[in-house]
Amino acid sequence: MKRKSGLIRAAACLILAIPGTCFAAAEDAIGTWNDTESNATTQIYSCPGGICIKVVTPSKGRETDSYNPDPALKGRSMAGVTIMSGAAKDGADRWKGQLYNSEDGKTYSGWVIVPNKDEVKLEGCVLAGLLCKSRIWRRAH
Repeated sequence: MKRKSGLIRAAACLILAIPGTCFAAAEDAIGTWNDTESNATTQIYSCPGGICIKVVTPSKGRETDSYNPDPALKGRSMAGVTIMSGAAKDGADRWKGQLYNSEDGKTYSGWVIVPNKDEVKLEGCVLAGLLCKSRIWRRAH
């Protein structure tokens, strides 16, 4: 199904002649991003195995890792914490890896999806992808 929707998107882009927005390279994810919901700032960067994401500035009210199940990590500052590491390329415009959620202290299957060079979608899922939550991040300027 993913392949079919990708082909439909590619055909629509060619017909509509909107090249810059249709074929965002996965490398477009590298940079500093603002979470549109929480106002946190994160950085996506190249690392061994693919890409990594770290918190630059945590959102208000979430400055500490309050729900981490590891007593040694519980209460640490979220600034500088890597929330995704070694995410592997999983398509032309996406990476898949394990995503740490400081809101509940759990790690989920996660994806970074690049719809265009100024936006990324971060998605975390449970139950083999049946239940997912996503956030949109916009490039920091």
